Amino acid sequence: MKSRDRADGKKIQPSKLGVFRPKENKFYLHDALGQGGGGQEIVYGEPQDIPLTGDWDGDGSVTIGVYRPANNTFYLRNSNMDGDPDIVVPLGLPGDLPIVGDWDGNGSTTVGVYRPKDVTFFLRNANSNGDPNAVIAFGAAGDLPVIGDWDGNGTDTIGAYRPAIATFVLRNSNRVGDPELIITYGGPGDVPLSGDWDGDGVDTIGLYRPSETLFILRNTNSVGNPDLIIPFGIAGDRPLTGEWEAR
Repeated sequence: MKSRDRADGKKIQPSKLGVFRPKENKFYLHDALGQGGGGQEIVYGEPQDIPLTGDWDGDGSVTIGVYRPANNTFYLRNSNMDGDPDIVVPLGLPGDLPIVGDWDGNGSTTVGVYRPKDVTFFLRNANSNGDPNAVIAFGAAGDLPVIGDWDGNGTDTIGAYRPAIATFVLRNSNRVGDPELIITYGGPGDVPLSGDWDGDGVDTIGLYRPSETLFILRNTNSVGNPDLIIPFGIAGDRPLTGEWEAR
């Protein structure tokens, strides 16, 4: 989806930044990629939830969601407003980590999980109950999953961040194989993320540094210094990114 116009005909905008504040059960979404410019505050979820964003219904609008590890279930909203989930999808086993992406390039973001004990990705092409459409062994023990459209072809593909050596290893297809991209970036305690920070249709790497509440972003998938350093959030916040509409 990121290499094309959106479903509503509007041009793709740079990804924006947000955080989920567990102590308030609240999403804080910036309206621009930067420190100011207003934003949205949405009460949703529970303290132990993992925050997510995606275009769950393929209407061109990126909205919030959560994954609840207590019952391995996704709870997704089709609007960035307080309310009950529009979509509920059980998926995964205890210990799995949630991932979301447009795995088949059809314009809709759908669910998946990464299973650390097996270093395996399980991807669904629909936000409904069912078996995975793709099962991909990739990575190494201790990796954290990271998802993006690394080559700008409109399909999100798998990747991992290796904290022990502060390195991203990224695939351009959702198949078993070696990484096409290997990028050393970051430091101890950093949380990996991705987004289209400059609106060019390609997702690139980034980090959230909880110790300093900083987003540290690169505009290319290559080794180098950050292109953007943006303070946002408070201690305990969980980072998220997405191309949601400004309100």
